[in-house]
Amino acid sequence: MKKSRFSLLVNVVLVLVLLICAAVVASAQGEQKIKAKDLPAVVTAAFQKAYPNAKIKGASKEVENGKTMYEIESVDGKMNRDLLYNEDGTCAEIEETVPVKALPSEVADALKKNFPKGKVTKSEKLMKGETIQYVMVIKSGKEQHEVVFDTKGAIVRDTKKTPKTKEGKEEKEENEKD
Repeated sequence: MKKSRFSLLVNVVLVLVLLICAAVVASAQGEQKIKAKDLPAVVTAAFQKAYPNAKIKGASKEVENGKTMYEIESVDGKMNRDLLYNEDGTCAEIEETVPVKALPSEVADALKKNFPKGKVTKSEKLMKGETIQYVMVIKSGKEQHEVVFDTKGAIVRDTKKTPKTKEGKEEKEENEKD
């Protein structure tokens, strides 16, 4: 009986060690901050050609589905812009701040209709391939929403975040619209 409990305990410890090792390996493949000078030359050249007046604030390297990508956080005047580049220097994604006043009328109307008393605390335009979306963080009363609109003003995703609980955890409720 004592031997089987010991065996069980050893097995449990081994499983925990394996899970910890797997988590370490998985996190190592995530985002890694790098210096701008460590970006591939082709990525730096593509960025500088597209945004000659922009300054790099930060850079990172990440592996997604076995594919290495480079993110550049930049500022161009008052415009904050994050860009995601493939290894070959092609731009895969652009995320830039956009004033609420500059939103397309369909998006602005949908924002007013769905969140009449909401205050926009963050407003960004997300361009990925041919797809353009607008990402807003909206504070409405005690709730905060991260809402993604398409160019016609339809809600693509609404992630509702509530204040932190006593345990310090943030509750999250996500609704995707088709």
